[in-house]
Amino acid sequence: MKKELLFSGIGGQGVITLGETLCDAAIKAGYNVTFVPFYGQEKRGGRTMCNIVVSDGVESPIISEADIMLIFDERSLRDYQSLMSEGGTMILNSDLVELEPETACKDIRRIPFSTMAQEVGNSKTANVIALGYIAKFLPMIPYDLIAAEVERSFAAKPKLIPLNLKALKTGYDYTDR
Repeated sequence: MKKELLFSGIGGQGVITLGETLCDAAIKAGYNVTFVPFYGQEKRGGRTMCNIVVSDGVESPIISEADIMLIFDERSLRDYQSLMSEGGTMILNSDLVELEPETACKDIRRIPFSTMAQEVGNSKTANVIALGYIAKFLPMIPYDLIAAEVERSFAAKPKLIPLNLKALKTGYDYTDR
């Protein structure tokens, strides 16, 4: 088993945190994981991206074609859509991405993560909602492990744990088809 993932957005949207949390859960599920983050040189508002490979063997840390791609902004779509696998799933934050992807990928999903975050009660939870949504495409990583990692990542701010667990569940329960 091998899954290649690419997440990208603007600094401050929580793309790297989302990737780290997923990686920690995948490791606890017994998989080999590589995580390659990329940060733009700008102090704020720059590009962030991470490559993640989850497998039961040792793999290259750089993806060749993304099985799952999460895009939070239009520039990320333009920059990385060529790395999308035809048989994979591209997930776009429909609140921020209006462009039509130019890819052979057949499974493109537009999810209003930003709107959902506002409905949950905090616009900063869009990344956690996206993590919950992505969890459905990775059944080999138990949801409970992902939820435990979300809890752990907010251990220093315990008041935020219930909100973020609610956001995770909101993404996981969202049905778009």
